[in-house]
Amino acid sequence: MTRLVDGPPAIPEGIPQGLTVGQVARALNMNTETVKGWLASGALPSWRVVEGRGWRYVRLTDLAHFAARLSLPVNWEALI
Repeated sequence: MTRLVDGPPAIPEGIPQGLTVGQVARALNMNTETVKGWLASGALPSWRVVEGRGWRYVRLTDLAHFAARLSLPVNWEALI
């Protein structure tokens, strides 16, 4: 397992490094529209393969830190 420094719990191995909106929503047990709002506002950092269009992706560490800041549980096993 990978251990993040200063905070969030360990992230299990075998999870993709770039998570889609649907995967983030599943891991946080949230609606996809809620996740899209966080991404649009910049509250949850994301990136796109093609700038300005296409799917947004969230890095595991960004999700872990975001969830820790909001005290949201993350179901990492839902992503394996």
